[in-house]
Amino acid sequence: MEKRDNRRIVDSLDAEIISGSVSYPGIIMNFSEKGLYMVTATANSIEYLAPSTALELKCKLPSGEKISLDCEVKWFQTKTSPHGISFSMGMGILNPPEGYKKFIQTLK
Repeated sequence: MEKRDNRRIVDSLDAEIISGSVSYPGIIMNFSEKGLYMVTATANSIEYLAPSTALELKCKLPSGEKISLDCEVKWFQTKTSPHGISFSMGMGILNPPEGYKKFIQTLK
Protein backbone atom coordinates (compact mmCIF):
# COMPACT_ATOMS: atom_id res chain seq x y z
CA MET A 1 0.00 0.00 0.00
CA GLU A 2 1.32 3.46 -0.95
CA LYS A 3 1.84 5.79 2.04
CA ARG A 4 2.35 8.98 0.04
CA ASP A 5 -0.41 11.48 -0.69
CA ASN A 6 1.39 12.97 -3.69
CA ARG A 7 2.95 11.25 -6.71
CA ARG A 8 6.75 11.56 -6.77
CA ILE A 9 8.47 13.19 -9.73
CA VAL A 10 11.75 11.52 -10.67
CA ASP A 11 14.30 14.19 -11.57
CA SER A 12 17.36 15.63 -9.90
CA LEU A 13 18.29 18.96 -8.35
CA ASP A 14 21.50 19.96 -6.59
CA ALA A 15 20.75 20.81 -2.98
CA GLU A 16 22.21 21.40 0.45
CA ILE A 17 20.74 20.41 3.79
CA ILE A 18 21.50 22.39 6.91
CA SER A 19 21.04 21.03 10.42
CA GLY A 20 22.25 23.41 13.10
CA SER A 21 25.82 24.38 12.18
CA VAL A 22 26.37 21.36 9.88
CA SER A 23 25.60 21.31 6.16
CA TYR A 24 25.80 18.57 3.53
CA PRO A 25 25.70 18.96 -0.26
CA GLY A 26 23.70 16.41 -2.19
CA ILE A 27 21.19 15.70 -4.91
CA ILE A 28 17.41 15.54 -4.66
CA MET A 29 16.53 12.37 -6.58
CA ASN A 30 12.74 12.65 -6.52
CA PHE A 31 10.21 15.04 -5.08
CA SER A 32 6.57 15.96 -4.72
CA GLU A 33 4.77 18.95 -3.29
CA LYS A 34 5.03 17.56 0.24
CA GLY A 35 8.15 15.39 0.29
CA LEU A 36 11.47 14.46 -1.28
CA TYR A 37 14.29 11.93 -1.36
CA MET A 38 17.90 13.13 -1.21
CA VAL A 39 21.33 11.49 -1.41
CA THR A 40 24.38 13.33 -0.05
CA ALA A 41 27.89 13.57 -1.38
CA THR A 42 30.50 11.43 0.38
CA ALA A 43 31.98 12.93 3.56
CA ASN A 44 34.56 11.87 6.16
CA SER A 45 31.94 11.92 8.91
CA ILE A 46 28.25 12.65 9.29
CA GLU A 47 25.84 13.67 12.01
CA TYR A 48 22.95 11.23 12.45
CA LEU A 49 19.61 12.86 11.66
CA ALA A 50 16.86 11.08 13.57
CA PRO A 51 13.30 10.91 12.25
CA SER A 52 11.36 14.09 13.12
CA THR A 53 14.57 16.19 13.05
CA ALA A 54 13.83 19.64 11.58
CA LEU A 55 16.26 20.94 8.99
CA GLU A 56 16.57 23.42 6.16
CA LEU A 57 17.06 22.42 2.53
CA LYS A 58 18.35 24.93 -0.01
CA CYS A 59 18.27 24.38 -3.75
CA LYS A 60 18.15 26.22 -7.03
CA LEU A 61 15.21 25.47 -9.32
CA PRO A 62 15.79 25.11 -13.09
CA SER A 63 14.29 28.62 -13.47
CA GLY A 64 17.23 29.98 -11.45
CA GLU A 65 15.06 30.74 -8.42
CA LYS A 66 16.77 29.86 -5.14
CA ILE A 67 14.46 28.40 -2.54
CA SER A 68 14.70 27.32 1.06
CA LEU A 69 12.46 24.54 2.35
CA ASP A 70 11.73 23.74 5.98
CA CYS A 71 11.76 19.95 6.19
CA GLU A 72 11.37 17.12 8.66
CA VAL A 73 13.35 13.87 8.43
CA LYS A 74 11.09 10.87 7.79
CA TRP A 75 13.84 8.24 7.45
CA PHE A 76 17.65 8.20 7.31
CA GLN A 77 20.12 5.61 5.99
CA THR A 78 23.95 5.66 5.82
CA LYS A 79 26.26 3.96 3.35
CA THR A 80 29.99 3.46 3.91
CA SER A 81 32.41 3.12 0.99
CA PRO A 82 36.20 3.29 0.61
CA HIS A 83 35.73 7.01 -0.13
CA GLY A 84 33.81 7.84 3.05
CA ILE A 85 30.23 7.96 4.28
CA SER A 86 27.15 9.18 2.46
CA PHE A 87 23.52 9.07 3.44
CA SER A 88 20.12 9.07 1.88
CA MET A 89 16.98 10.33 3.49
CA GLY A 90 13.31 10.92 2.98
CA MET A 91 11.94 14.27 4.11
CA GLY A 92 8.55 15.84 4.52
CA ILE A 93 8.29 19.48 3.40
CA LEU A 94 6.64 21.75 5.97
CA ASN A 95 4.59 24.58 4.44
CA PRO A 96 6.11 24.51 0.93
CA PRO A 97 6.60 28.04 -0.46
CA GLU A 98 4.59 29.19 -3.46
CA GLY A 99 7.63 29.15 -5.79
CA TYR A 100 8.21 25.47 -5.03
CA LYS A 101 4.52 24.61 -5.54
CA LYS A 102 4.55 26.35 -8.94
CA PHE A 103 7.69 24.43 -9.91
CA ILE A 104 5.99 21.11 -9.04
CA GLN A 105 2.91 22.08 -11.08
CA THR A 106 5.08 22.66 -14.17
CA LEU A 107 6.30 19.05 -13.94
CA LYS A 108 2.90 17.35 -13.59
